Amino acid sequence: MRAKGTVVDDARWERWAAATGIGFVVALIAGFAIAPPPPKLSADAATVAAYFADNQGAVLLSSVVSIGLGGVLLVWWLGSLRLFLRRAGTDGGRLSAVAFGAGLVALVGLTQFFAIRATLAFGLGGTVDASVSKGFFALAYAVDALNVFPVGALLVAASVSAWRSGAFPRWLAWLGLLVGVSRWVTGLDVVLKESILGDEGAIGMLVFVGVLSWIVAASVVMIRRSSAAAVAGASGL
Repeated sequence: MRAKGTVVDDARWERWAAATGIGFVVALIAGFAIAPPPPKLSADAATVAAYFADNQGAVLLSSVVSIGLGGVLLVWWLGSLRLFLRRAGTDGGRLSAVAFGAGLVALVGLTQFFAIRATLAFGLGGTVDASVSKGFFALAYAVDALNVFPVGALLVAASVSAWRSGAFPRWLAWLGLLVGVSRWVTGLDVVLKESILGDEGAIGMLVFVGVLSWIVAASVVMIRRSSAAAVAGASGL
């Protein structure tokens, strides 16, 4: 058996690692709040170019907070989520690996989205023809709209794993399944463009809030249960 002090340290690190999911949500919300709401995709090219030229500092800071801070926290949380699900899982870790991989793909998509916005603010806005800015803006919209698919895969895979193993309460597993599948459905906004399914639409915004709420709830459960798992693992039970 391991020393009691070591077990306590492990439990503390488990709690901090699980809490990074909450930190990611806070950083992402803060990042979006820093910059004023961007124009709609249907806005004319001059309006789009002017937005990024006039809000250069805010858009760049938004990118740093969301990805520089939030992205690091998300990677840490995904690793913690995979370990948490794998400990309780009965499938050899397949579903936890799918959830981890889908989360990384989603992070890449989110990074691309903010990188394009930063490029518009720092390298393009006010320096090239407005139509070029509008084209990059449309690219960012498409990246964001398509990113719903790996996000949905993360929630569905994690929830199925947790439902089978009991790692999460049943209500949280069902919520993850519902929100994950709904996130896939909102991907139809790629075809419909600026519909109620998009993140600025009523349904899309509701599902987006559902994703963030699920991450926070999952983090809280992980914080509460990781300590017990660490103690059990240390004692060989």
